[in-house]
Amino acid sequence: MNWQRTRRLARLVAGDDNPLRRGVDRAEALIMLVLLAAVLALIPLAAVVSARMAGSAASRELRAERSWRQVPAVLQEGAAAGVLSFDGPAGSSWVRVSWQQPAGRPHTGDIAVSLAARKGDRVMIWVTPGGQLAHPPLSKSDVGAQEAAAALTTATGVAFIGIFAALGTHLAANRRRMSGWARDWALAGPRWNSLR
Repeated sequence: MNWQRTRRLARLVAGDDNPLRRGVDRAEALIMLVLLAAVLALIPLAAVVSARMAGSAASRELRAERSWRQVPAVLQEGAAAGVLSFDGPAGSSWVRVSWQQPAGRPHTGDIAVSLAARKGDRVMIWVTPGGQLAHPPLSKSDVGAQEAAAALTTATGVAFIGIFAALGTHLAANRRRMSGWARDWALAGPRWNSLR
């Protein structure tokens, strides 16, 4: 069975004695085969490279986050007065908080809190060495998720590029076939009509 598939593929690429198979058919089959081989070779390579790049970026971020620390902050407004938003955790509201910078100066910013939070509540926030508000540090699972997302996105992108290249090749080959058939019909059409 495997030998028959190999012979069929070889005939498709190299051509056979079929008088209806044109050069454009063989060229299209060869280009499609090369595209398939290139995409199958590039998908894992691109996925590995993008995962490593994402991992490297996450490692740099983890090194920077080592200097971050948690400090207490006081809510300046309750969750009811905050702004509901889709870019925070589900069931949260963005409210103004204040905290002390390392030099002792007060600072304010906005954080997402639960809808039950009230004005004056104390919460722990992450800040940079300069006292600026920061997101919670990345965990090992966050790094793994970023690497997996980068690999999957890149692999999908390479596959779509291959699909679009194959579609473009097929459309170009069809256009070439149609013009060839039109030329052939221009030659054969008058003789065909004269036989009626």
